[in-house]
Amino acid sequence: MTFVLPTVTEKSDGSPRHVGLEFEFAGMDINEAAAAVCEVFGGTPCEDGTFVCRVENTAYGNFSVELDSSLLRSKGYISLLRDIGIDLDASQEKRIERFLLDVAEELVPYEVVAPPIPMTELDSMDDLREALHRRKAKGTRASILYAFGLQFNIEPPDLSVATLTNFLKAFLLCYPWLREAADIDVSRVLSPFIDKFPSGYTRLVTDPEYMPADIKFLIDSYLDSNSTRNRPLDCLPLFAHLDRDRVMSRAREKHLIKPRPAFHYRLPNCLIDDPNWRIADEWALWTEVDELSRRPDTLAAMAEDFQNTPGFPFDLFTSSWKEKVPVWLGRA
Repeated sequence: MTFVLPTVTEKSDGSPRHVGLEFEFAGMDINEAAAAVCEVFGGTPCEDGTFVCRVENTAYGNFSVELDSSLLRSKGYISLLRDIGIDLDASQEKRIERFLLDVAEELVPYEVVAPPIPMTELDSMDDLREALHRRKAKGTRASILYAFGLQFNIEPPDLSVATLTNFLKAFLLCYPWLREAADIDVSRVLSPFIDKFPSGYTRLVTDPEYMPADIKFLIDSYLDSNSTRNRPLDCLPLFAHLDRDRVMSRAREKHLIKPRPAFHYRLPNCLIDDPNWRIADEWALWTEVDELSRRPDTLAAMAEDFQNTPGFPFDLFTSSWKEKVPVWLGRA
């Protein structure tokens, strides 16, 4: 399946816009997942301890396959054991890691983290999905305990305050429709990872008059309501790229923030064991946000309509808004 492309596939300096993808799944070990990456992209697998394997020197750079637990990857459990007087030798550490891996595999996903690739070359990511599917990877709906997601790291065309603000406006206006269109699994709805933006913040940003004077104001107003990474559009990595000290002084989960010039879109399920599921379909929903962000007149009119919706901005009363969004997007 061909990926739908937004109108703007280049940044303001003429270089390609890039997208990084992160797949969460279970059902195979780390070496099998690395083999799937090598099958599609080439490269050389290099183990980096029990919980991480890197696939180096692919055409796009280095991929990482890892257990999605920072405590295990950083070996934080070793310091916890030392705190209670237990020092491990190398052999004991290896046995403990095998035990932790066996336990963690039941609940903690493996994650393939792809390097940023040009937006125009995303088709290869569905080849990786197919390679993982053939190896029996399990996705979001394989267990009520699996709140696995597919995450896109999306470069905006530029990092101006107007561009970033318009992306936020477009996302918040589309969110009720996006959530329904993506058919978000109940396990993910109940998890904290994609907690919706607070209604006060939605009200602030979708005000047609809202346009911060500078990046500092944009970041501060975001942090006032969203000091966590647990949002369906996580902006902390992007804002930390622009002003690391400002973000790190107020954010929670600082150890999880990796500064980069990209939005972290983490709403979609990862249904990798469903033969009919396609990454291109999830991406196509995002491109509606991308396109809307470039239409300031439509954004302003749509925002005014949204704020006048009965019950705004509470979900209980916004079913009519979910029906209006496709009309504004020209899909109805």
